[in-house]
Amino acid sequence: MHTCWPKNNLTPWVDDLERADAAVGPWSAHLLEIAPELMDADVAKLQDEDEILGPVKSILSQGYSPTLDVLRTLPLEARKLWSMRPTIVLQNQVLVRRNGDAVQLVVPQSLRHQLFTHTHAGPLAAHLGSQRMLAQIHRLYYWPGMRKDIDAWCRQCEGCAISRGPPSQLHGHLCKVSSGAPMDIIAIDILSGLPATPDGYKYLLVATDDFTKWLEAVTLCDAEAHTCMRTLYSPFFSRFGLPRQLHGDQGATLRASW
Repeated sequence: MHTCWPKNNLTPWVDDLERADAAVGPWSAHLLEIAPELMDADVAKLQDEDEILGPVKSILSQGYSPTLDVLRTLPLEARKLWSMRPTIVLQNQVLVRRNGDAVQLVVPQSLRHQLFTHTHAGPLAAHLGSQRMLAQIHRLYYWPGMRKDIDAWCRQCEGCAISRGPPSQLHGHLCKVSSGAPMDIIAIDILSGLPATPDGYKYLLVATDDFTKWLEAVTLCDAEAHTCMRTLYSPFFSRFGLPRQLHGDQGATLRASW
C-alpha cells in the first residue's frame, strides 16, 4: 500500500548579503540608466551643440588627425578629451569613454549639473560627500574636470550646509598658568543670557586676578569691544594698574578688544 504525501514546494534561498550589496549601489545613476529622460539622438544633439564636445565629435566622425595648429584652437577640455584616444569613441553617434570594461557617457555641459542634482539630492539620494559622489557618478559618466565641479557643487548644496552645522572654532592648548605677583595675569570673561534689568543691563563683565583671586564684576548694556575696554579701565585698571597679561576665551568681542 502506497501512501501519497503532499509535496512541499521548496522556497528558493535568498542570500541577504547579496541583496545588501545591491542596495548600496548608485541608485540614482542606475535610475537614469534604466529610465533615461533623453534618447541617444537627443544626447548626440546636445553633444554636437556643446562648444567642447562638438569639435571632438566632428574630428572623430570625419576620421582625420588634426594638426597642432588645429588642436591649439580647441578649448583646453577638448584637447584633454582628444588626448585620451583611443578610449574616446563614438557609439551610436554618442561620444563615450571606455574605462576598462565600463562605458562612460561623456556628459555635455548642459546636463552636468542636472545629473549631479538628481544623483546628489534626488528621491533616492542621500547627499553624499564629494568623494563618494565622484565615485558614484564616475561609474557611468565622465567629463573633464568633473572632480572640481562636484567639489564646488557639494559645497554649494544648501541641504549639506544645514546638516553640517556651524564651523567648529579653534581651541587653544591647555597649559599651566603661573603667576608670581598681583596683576601678573588678569582673566576676563563676559557672561550673557542673563535677565535684563529695567535699566537695560543684560551682560556681566568679570575680571579676576590670578594671583590674589580678587574679582570684579561690572554690568553692561552691550558687549561691544569699546564698551568692554572702557569698563575694564574705569573701575579696575585705574585703581590697580595695567596687568602684564590678559587671559580670555576665544570670543570675538574680547579678541577685538585686544
